[in-house]
Amino acid sequence: MCQSILLSEKGTTHVSLCNKCQTFYIWQSSFVLTFTRRQFETFVETTLSQGNDHCFVNFPDGEFRLLLNTPCPEIVFNFRKEEWDDFVEALTESFYMQEVYSMIEKS
Repeated sequence: MCQSILLSEKGTTHVSLCNKCQTFYIWQSSFVLTFTRRQFETFVETTLSQGNDHCFVNFPDGEFRLLLNTPCPEIVFNFRKEEWDDFVEALTESFYMQEVYSMIEKS
């Protein structure tokens, strides 16, 4: 695993970037997503552009969770309301932080 810098940390969501290989990591309680810069930007833009179009589903444990589909239909992520809010905040913050780091590196 790369030596990375933390771009954002909200609740159980952590977003980091390895400056050497330019890999973005989204760490969430039970999964880790890895992206190239372009993939990361596309993922963030797509996720945030859906706004409130997400559907909360009552799970067998009685708790309502939001479902986030992936390009692979067999894989669907789920978030409790507070986890989703943290996830969105972390994505938004890390999106801007990576732009700041990119500008600093270019100067």
